[in-house]
Amino acid sequence: MTRFAPEHLQAWTRGQWTRRPDADIKAVVHDTRALVDGALYVALPGDRFDGHDFLEEASNAGAVAALCSQGRAHPALPCLEVPDPHLALMEMAKGYRQTLGGLIVGVTGSAGKTTVKDLIAEILSCRGDTCKTRGNWNNHIGLPLSMLGMLPTDDFGVFELGMNHPGEIATLTGVLNPICGLVTSIGEAHLEAFDDVAGIAREKASLLAGLPPEGLAVVDIDNPWQACLLEHAHGRVVRCSLREATDYTGRPSDATGQYLHVEDNRHGLSFEVPMPLPGSHMMRNLLLAVVVAREFGLTPQEICEGVGRFAPAPMRWETVKAGHWTVINDAYNANPLSMRSAVKTFASLERPVEKWMVLGSMAELGGGEERAHRDLGGFISEFHFHGLICVGKKAQWIAEGATLTPKYLAETLEDAAKLLHELAGPGSGILLKASRADKLERLIPLLNSEPQEERPGT
Repeated sequence: MTRFAPEHLQAWTRGQWTRRPDADIKAVVHDTRALVDGALYVALPGDRFDGHDFLEEASNAGAVAALCSQGRAHPALPCLEVPDPHLALMEMAKGYRQTLGGLIVGVTGSAGKTTVKDLIAEILSCRGDTCKTRGNWNNHIGLPLSMLGMLPTDDFGVFELGMNHPGEIATLTGVLNPICGLVTSIGEAHLEAFDDVAGIAREKASLLAGLPPEGLAVVDIDNPWQACLLEHAHGRVVRCSLREATDYTGRPSDATGQYLHVEDNRHGLSFEVPMPLPGSHMMRNLLLAVVVAREFGLTPQEICEGVGRFAPAPMRWETVKAGHWTVINDAYNANPLSMRSAVKTFASLERPVEKWMVLGSMAELGGGEERAHRDLGGFISEFHFHGLICVGKKAQWIAEGATLTPKYLAETLEDAAKLLHELAGPGSGILLKASRADKLERLIPLLNSEPQEERPGT
């Protein structure tokens, strides 16, 4: 069990206790709904809620102390007062990191980082106790909270780093201090805060620049921005590819693509790993995870065992039954890169024969959002689908770009459900993909029952 001495928390945050807690802290939590006995409650001010308003509730729920802004302590709890709780939380995690001895991996990218993080963690857990990012807690709040959950006895830690503004990856890397880092992909994600994709590439590459001299950078040389990644990697670099002979080379084992054939040219070994999900992007994700595992000394047998235990995070190519159809719920988030990967993978599936897509908007693309949506529509036209349903105003641009695909517009999810009930045959496959704000997964319950018919007089 993790235990934090009050004097260590004070030193790491440079705060002041209103009074010292009677015992060590057992956990650090920022949500009163997740509180456990012995926890430190972190009162974070936000745009919608202010954690300071819940200090008494935290005390009643089992918190034994709180981290709060100066002058906002609550008499029910020993409070560690600091000028900025957000900054103090990161400094707390940074201080705790210095006490940990496990090998820590940092993962970032425009798409695929949660999947790669989970794959690496599952594989490494075959060798020793492994901590990983909770869900997609990858920002200035989630990353430190995830790190504070790592046990001193853990052998490995695998953490995800996200960003939507310049400088965030470097800051998070400074907190995480990883021994190994990798970038899964680079594309038009969060473009509204950057001048161009080159700016995003430099931001992602700052993870590699922050590795220590003895650190390991895993670089996919198929990445169009590999030169930028290599330029920022000042320590040891291991390269991988699905196209070229390099340190690690991967390719489909056969036409079915059910296995990844790996040539480990650093150790003179080749082996096959089962594919956990379909798609060329998943093959690349798997190869990155395999490279990290091999560099940490895991055997092919351990790698296959870990991959066999992998389960995708919710709403990431999650297959569910709804009504007469099979729904692929990939609706957690979307950007041009992940949208194209999902469309291409869905098109490549042998079954179902009848394929429908329900797509929403892509957020945070700045002034290029209309072009990005129209370009996606043009990309969709390269494949054969039975129908494309575009939900919402921005998704209308996708429909306008999809000149060769049967397409339908829906203002609401209810409209989309009605269209599917009318048009999609039994046994059809339906892909859901959109940015998180669209909450496209709410369509699934609407597909589980026939829409109610309007009756006269109602």
